[in-house]
Amino acid sequence: MFKLKDFGNASEKQKAAETVKAELLEMKKKIPVIREFEVGINITDDPSAFDVVIHSSFENLDDLETYRLHPDHQSFIAFNKNYSERKAVIDYIF
Repeated sequence: MFKLKDFGNASEKQKAAETVKAELLEMKKKIPVIREFEVGINITDDPSAFDVVIHSSFENLDDLETYRLHPDHQSFIAFNKNYSERKAVIDYIF
């Protein structure tokens, strides 16, 4: 999950969220180990809510590690520093 920086108004923040979402969806196309990948944008104005969320799944921990270290994922991390001030992550097995 990503908490976006303050963009001054709701319209600019929405535009930033859509930009981050588009970049994430492009990354999905480039990293073959991703099994499932969804990106959502928050629809409420709750100040405690994060703004963009990713839900992804992988076949195994090795694929998750491949994704984590993939150059396109690393590129997204650098890109996202211009948009997000915080992130929260949970990795789990079910």
